[in-house]
Amino acid sequence: MNEKISKANENLEFFNRLIDEIQINGHERLRAKARLAQGEAMATALVELFGFGKRLLKALLPRPLRRPTTSAG
Repeated sequence: MNEKISKANENLEFFNRLIDEIQINGHERLRAKARLAQGEAMATALVELFGFGKRLLKALLPRPLRRPTTSAG
């Protein structure tokens, strides 16, 4: 475990290697990797959901109208 944990190496393979280094039986290792994948999928789904909500609110909220007097002179 010579790698430092930072934003640059926060990917699934890095954490799977960390799980492989832990001394646990194979069944528990598989469960840990499955829970990690479930958590990542849930986080991705939440990010997509909030992004969709943001786009939906931008489309539904009324925008202020510009006054035509500035161009009329």
